[in-house]
Amino acid sequence: MNKIELLAPAGSMESLIAAINNGANAVYLGGSKFSARAYASNFDNETMIKAVDYAHSYGVKVHITVNTLLKQSELQEALKYVGYLYEIGVDALIIQDTGLISLIKSVYPEFELHASTQITVHNGEGALYFREKGLHRIVLSRELSLDEIKYISKDLGIETEMFVHGALCVCYSGQCLMSSMIGGRSGNRGRCAQPCRMQYNLKGETLGERKAYLLSPKDTSFIEDIEDIIKSGTSSLKVEGRMKKPEYVAGVIRNYRKAIDKVEKHKKFDLNKGKNELAQLFNREGFAKAYLYKNVGKDMMSYNYPKNTGVYLGKVTDNNEVVLETNVGLGDGIRFNDDGFTLSKIICNGKEVNQASKGDKVKLFPIGGYKKGYRLFKMSDKRLYDDLKECVKPYKRKISIEGEVEFKVNSPLIITAKFNNKQYKVYGEMVEEATNKPLTKERVEEALKKSGEIPYKFDKIEFTYFDDGFIRIASINNLRRELFEKILKDTSIRRKRVQESIKPKSIKSNESLGLIYSCITKEQLSALMENNNVKNIALDIFFSRHKNALNKNDLKELLEQGKEEKNIYLRVPNIIKQEFTEILKVINEVSSYITGIITSNAGIIKIYRDKLFIISDYKLNIFNRESAEFYAEDVDIPCLSLELNRKEIKEVMKNMNCSVGINVYGKTELMVSEYCPIGSAFGNKSAKKDCNGECMKDKFVLVDRMNESFRVLTDNNCRSHILNSLPINLIEEIDELKSFNVNNFRIDFTDESYEEVKDVLNQINTGRKAENKVYTKGHYKRGVE
Repeated sequence: MNKIELLAPAGSMESLIAAINNGANAVYLGGSKFSARAYASNFDNETMIKAVDYAHSYGVKVHITVNTLLKQSELQEALKYVGYLYEIGVDALIIQDTGLISLIKSVYPEFELHASTQITVHNGEGALYFREKGLHRIVLSRELSLDEIKYISKDLGIETEMFVHGALCVCYSGQCLMSSMIGGRSGNRGRCAQPCRMQYNLKGETLGERKAYLLSPKDTSFIEDIEDIIKSGTSSLKVEGRMKKPEYVAGVIRNYRKAIDKVEKHKKFDLNKGKNELAQLFNREGFAKAYLYKNVGKDMMSYNYPKNTGVYLGKVTDNNEVVLETNVGLGDGIRFNDDGFTLSKIICNGKEVNQASKGDKVKLFPIGGYKKGYRLFKMSDKRLYDDLKECVKPYKRKISIEGEVEFKVNSPLIITAKFNNKQYKVYGEMVEEATNKPLTKERVEEALKKSGEIPYKFDKIEFTYFDDGFIRIASINNLRRELFEKILKDTSIRRKRVQESIKPKSIKSNESLGLIYSCITKEQLSALMENNNVKNIALDIFFSRHKNALNKNDLKELLEQGKEEKNIYLRVPNIIKQEFTEILKVINEVSSYITGIITSNAGIIKIYRDKLFIISDYKLNIFNRESAEFYAEDVDIPCLSLELNRKEIKEVMKNMNCSVGINVYGKTELMVSEYCPIGSAFGNKSAKKDCNGECMKDKFVLVDRMNESFRVLTDNNCRSHILNSLPINLIEEIDELKSFNVNNFRIDFTDESYEEVKDVLNQINTGRKAENKVYTKGHYKRGVE
């Protein structure tokens, strides 16, 4: 069994120190730019050097997050920053932007790159695709089960990293456009406004409504499952939390270190104590195992409270007394509803005490504000936090070193040490004959075993020679420091920069199709087939369990008609997990009849890049020219991200070597999730119950606090898709886009009626939007931060 990496978050230098002091094998952190946690403290260049040197002095690796999508104007600055990180000895980069990946592989080919979870790798073929592209490690989507992780990690032999503790996005990472489209703050650029933590009203046209924090998942915690996870073959266990305090990092990492050591080194670990400590540090109505064992449903959600709930303390009874459900002490933080206080006095059995235990009946002061019937929660534990604060002190953790000492009269004092299979030797002042009282071995050893602001400490010292002599203790101390600093310097050697010329890309094709329409329902297809100007139609048959939705038979029937005036495409899902083989079968059945496929699934692209004409979906998140060309090796028409504005699209298209597409009409998919809010809210779906088909009995929308309605659709594999409240409509901008050399235009129909499709087709024919309809131009004018 290979030793597994425990990877800790470091949003600050204090968090980095806390992680290392508690046994992290590696840390991940972000710089002042290009990090998916733009609102974390992060590290400027000077602090970054200190962080890298500090971590390396302990043999801890440093992974830097450069995991945001990059605008064309940012690429060269980002590449320059990557060069700086390479020079200061950073071990690996975690990256989302494929354009930057392409540049790094050309300029710094030795730099280890990890595919961010934002790239949405969620099946084996997708993992193989990005490994072929030069990614050393794949940070897997959090939606994978243990069996799926094992298949990719062990069976396919791919180095993977998985999240084991912390906040969970309800949408597949890298696929969420909700924050972006609603408020202009892009999650793909590290500025997510967390709309999933807001309250929503889920409404059916006939089934009524449910109001709660319907998109707010609990944090995950897999501390009970470490042995199974290690056996899966994954290489790294990642803790989420770059926005969390150093004490949180210290507490979580020390418990996962103990859990790992229990498996790898058979050390003792009190699991219940560890779980309680983790819950006290942060939880949202408890923890969830989410998708690890395919548990999808309301059990993984915190419907009632989207923030830290703390640990339940007890319910207030008569006389403002509480029978404690957990221990409590002075200085602890207590919450009731959205209010709270710091505990200043405890009365137990008529006596004032400093702390009380589970089961005690107590009065907690100050009493003002809460009353009978209120539920109290302990939000912070003073003793725990005081203990964890000690873990934040630099150089608290010491690395034991064995040394040899030669203490010979009329010769220099010599200290030798072995570290990392390398020998270090230093020479000090001359040892003099003792005129009065010679130094003892014990006194020399005592001086050598001191350790200040440095990671190392002598654990065992052997004297190869020892005379009755004398040397100043200060001289011994100076020589010890010189030795340790020599080792420290050796761990911080900068890498030599290696630069190569950028190699030209091989572009798969450069075709222009003009307008490409996609549809989900039979009525939409009828409207498209009736229009002689419509030449390219993509059928999405993967919502077929819904009434009037297209299915495989509709596709076959259309293909058998053999209408030469229409080019028929198959729109393939962007997310494909356990149904991968089934979808391959569908594609293979029709591959000789269809013109091509539309998808952003990397696994599908890998399999069919040399077999079929492929148009990408906008969820490939192509933000720059280099990213378009990265995919153009395998995709015939890569489509640009919907987060680019007019100016940015124009900049991307300068000197573009491939044909690209852009969406000019359709309701943007804001979220795609394995979790279904409809089944969970209306059908009582839990981790232990199967889907009951409530989603097919009605039409559902999520209504936010601004009274905007977002349609919720479910596909054949029970994934939920949340659509924007308004369709993007750039029909009037098509001519302008053509002037930028964009020559493929996508029009996507999802929940439009027959008449609405006809209306949009008429708009395209006239080149003007309908005046009586409400649309959005999305980011075309405003863009994202």
